[in-house]
Amino acid sequence: MYSLLKLVIRIVFYILETNLANTLLQLYNTMELLFQIIAAIGSIATFGAFVMLFRKDKDKQAQITKLSIIAATLENQAESLNKQNDLLAQQVDIFRNTSILKEQNQVALEKLRDIEEQKIKLSVKPNIWTNGGMEKGYQNELQIDISNKGEVANLLEFRLISDDLTLHNLHLPYELEKGKGRYIFAKGKSNKAIKNCEYQIDVIYEDSLKNRYCSTFIGKGAIAKITETKEIEK
Repeated sequence: MYSLLKLVIRIVFYILETNLANTLLQLYNTMELLFQIIAAIGSIATFGAFVMLFRKDKDKQAQITKLSIIAATLENQAESLNKQNDLLAQQVDIFRNTSILKEQNQVALEKLRDIEEQKIKLSVKPNIWTNGGMEKGYQNELQIDISNKGEVANLLEFRLISDDLTLHNLHLPYELEKGKGRYIFAKGKSNKAIKNCEYQIDVIYEDSLKNRYCSTFIGKGAIAKITETKEIEK
């Protein structure tokens, strides 16, 4: 053990007396730099993975949005078919319980005509809805997402009621196809944060047969919902 200790001491003194000490110091500095580079590469890789994860999440969100629109469109089609089937059942009931052709029953004829008009309207009726909006606080802007899960809608007018917002980039008239969506763009006109801005928007549109409708949205910031849709006069 004593001999080994003496050997170690002699080696240490030899290193101190020669340029080997400088060589070891340079080697240490090089290794330290190498470890810093490896750490930096690791950080870059981590950042890259984060970016890729964000992109994947963004792609997933886009897919989820598309699937939501498709699901809503199919749901609307099923609902429309149920309503048309109900109207058809009413027509069949009228035919069974009245002698329309023989007696020219005017009341029954009027009912049949009214039902037929309702069926035609249902077959071309749009169905405007919303999933809310997106706040861009740094731009003082709000983007409200509207979609159409019914038949083609010709958007004619956006009527805004708000002390906090003003509309811009209207892009009207605009043909909103079945299963498609677009944004309504609004900017803040006060110092109030976008998330606290309240509003009502009436979306005026027509179907392919020129029947006119109004869908009313109310919201606060990115949270919006549709309250009613009604047919209106031109």
